[in-house]
Amino acid sequence: MLSIVIPVFNQESMTIECITAIRETTQDCEIIIIDNGSDPAFKAPFTGFIECRVIRNEENKGFPVAINQGIREAKGDIIILLNNDVVVTPGWADKLTAALNDFSIVGPATNYCAGLQKQQIASYQSKEALNQAAAEWAEDCGDEIQEVNFVIGFCMAFRKPLFDEIGPFDESLWPCSGEEIDFCLRARAAGHMIGIVTGCYVHHEGSATFNDMEKAGTVKYDEICKRNDAHLAERWGADFWDKQEIAPEGSEGIRLNMGSGPFPMEGFINIDQYKHVNPDICCDVCAVPFEPGTVDEIYAGHILEHFRFDEGQKALRYWLMLLKPGGKISITVPDYDYLVREYTEDPTPESLIKFNDLFIYSGIQPSPHQYAYSGSLLEKVMKDAGFVNVQRMPGNHPYFPRVDHPDFPYGGGWQVGFAGVRP
Repeated sequence: MLSIVIPVFNQESMTIECITAIRETTQDCEIIIIDNGSDPAFKAPFTGFIECRVIRNEENKGFPVAINQGIREAKGDIIILLNNDVVVTPGWADKLTAALNDFSIVGPATNYCAGLQKQQIASYQSKEALNQAAAEWAEDCGDEIQEVNFVIGFCMAFRKPLFDEIGPFDESLWPCSGEEIDFCLRARAAGHMIGIVTGCYVHHEGSATFNDMEKAGTVKYDEICKRNDAHLAERWGADFWDKQEIAPEGSEGIRLNMGSGPFPMEGFINIDQYKHVNPDICCDVCAVPFEPGTVDEIYAGHILEHFRFDEGQKALRYWLMLLKPGGKISITVPDYDYLVREYTEDPTPESLIKFNDLFIYSGIQPSPHQYAYSGSLLEKVMKDAGFVNVQRMPGNHPYFPRVDHPDFPYGGGWQVGFAGVRP
């Protein structure tokens, strides 16, 4: 059985929406509400056959204290910690619990959070549209689980014995911020694996309780984060926030950043045909000075769309030949599916001109775009070229270039990427 622990401080309607989504999508579970001094006290809504218990604290004891209370009272073997500003989607719990067969702690993707779990999926304005978008996203992602050092605590699942093994969440981190990272890093130190279940998507409103507390003058968000970050830095190092991703194997070998442009990557040999961007090697990306089968990793960021389709296929086969067996390639391109959806929301002549100039033929750089890719087409051409284990890269993967250009009218979701391996 699942025990879903939800700390609550006021926000009754939001909490009821959260619970309703659980009731509509989840079986064989109990809901434990920790009411952290809400005024008026929170009363459990109708939950049908799902048991819903409310544990009342007369004052706001903070998120870590609340979840520790809930976990200790849980009847289930699997614990899911859930913020009350999260709306879950069909199949969410099954995806998370299935992942616990191989991982000790897992979390889903969402629209709002720090780090690698933040994803841009199809837009939605209703629960029905959210469920449909989440289903389409799950179909695209398949069973992919990305191993990481920590997940963010808006929604995280683990087995109750892990809590008994490594101890409770750090209650000194009042009212919250960073307690889940500390818990995950302690689990990692004890030899446990942590993963992002990429195909599991839930909606997260984000910082709702914190915002209410700040408006009431109870806390100052920036001060809390600064204090808690300093506490965690003493334990895990000042750069702990930057260590969510696990460095790939072979990262000390030959790593090529093909078509680096103005975005050189540390740890890579940056290759570009234009001298003015100061690459490490100035040459054609299909004629690099490395022997076949000697390269550990290739990153090709926003370069494939600059080839004609047949030229792009040749480039992929050439890069495959360069890699060692087991070598990795990561490729990112503008996501034509996303861009077309954005254009159709404003189908004016001016919008189409800008769409063409920036993303289709893209004259803002010396080498214009010559072919458009969607995620499904990119996946297909990579597989056709011979790459295996081709999987979609999370939308917040650090390999995505952070383009901050005043002419780009879209957010980060306009990019899509896939990683593959030479067999």
